[in-house]
Amino acid sequence: MLAVSHDGKELLVIELKRGRASDSGVGQIQRYMGYVQEELAEPGQSVRGVIIALDDDKRIRRALAVAPNIEFYRYQIDFKLFKA
Repeated sequence: MLAVSHDGKELLVIELKRGRASDSGVGQIQRYMGYVQEELAEPGQSVRGVIIALDDDKRIRRALAVAPNIEFYRYQIDFKLFKA
């Protein structure tokens, strides 16, 4: 997904992962961000990335430690079923 900030100065590349994210996801979002920077961003627009997954591991945390323009968020699903 691609989002634009309210002021238009920032493009946000969002990568949603089912389950656990791995360090390969960092390379994947960096490729997307590179494309957005080269092909879509206008002068003055910055590009950031967000990976959203159910869980992470040590390898992705290490990869993200040297990628300051990429953030990681965990999602949580709460599903309830009620008889009608």
